[in-house]
Amino acid sequence: MPTAMPYTDVHRAFAQAIAHHGTMSAKQAYKALLAIYAKYHDGEEIPSEDDIPEVVASINGKLYRYDQKICFVHYEPADTDFYVFCNLVESQIDRIQNYYSESETTLFRLVLREMATSEEHKLKPIMCLNLTGEIQGKQLSKVRAEQLLDQWEKMGYFVQLGGMWHFGPKVIGEFDRYLTTNYPEQMRMCKLCKESVFYGVRCDKCPESFHRDCMKKYLRRLTNCPGCKNLWSTPV
Repeated sequence: MPTAMPYTDVHRAFAQAIAHHGTMSAKQAYKALLAIYAKYHDGEEIPSEDDIPEVVASINGKLYRYDQKICFVHYEPADTDFYVFCNLVESQIDRIQNYYSESETTLFRLVLREMATSEEHKLKPIMCLNLTGEIQGKQLSKVRAEQLLDQWEKMGYFVQLGGMWHFGPKVIGEFDRYLTTNYPEQMRMCKLCKESVFYGVRCDKCPESFHRDCMKKYLRRLTNCPGCKNLWSTPV
């Protein structure tokens, strides 16, 4: 913020805004912060977008006792930054089940499975809809499946880009542990930052993958692949 300030109503209102939406782009979050700041500090110097991490850090200092956190996610497929409200202790699948029927929760789980095990973590829409055929018990229509996918996209769980469904920023923020636990062979880790790579850049001489931003910083100093040590040639 322009001047250091204690935890105030600005922080509380900003946390509530992100919790309400679940997922907000950095630009949406900044607009929300400006509106909140104008309400509580009208006439004072307004914050910049660069002040958001400081605000979020202060909020997370309060949220940790509730096993909650606002996570920053750089969403590589769209090159867009997001803030995701994450529950860190409760099973994420259990949370989904609190709001959806057993068949609908099963579809969500199946989409996660197929997306995690696909080569580039993306699926054609028809493949998502065809997963309804694997659901046991009460059947789920493809019309309802389409409605659910649209709903989950609005919530940030999945994103449709280039005619393909991808993991969304909320899955990246909340389901990292679930996916790496259940699909350890398919989920890759960036050797540079030691965090999961959902979408990144892959060496053309070995199977290693890296976050695009991590690799850009690395290539400012070195020119070889951090994995196989061969000359890096994949565009970043």
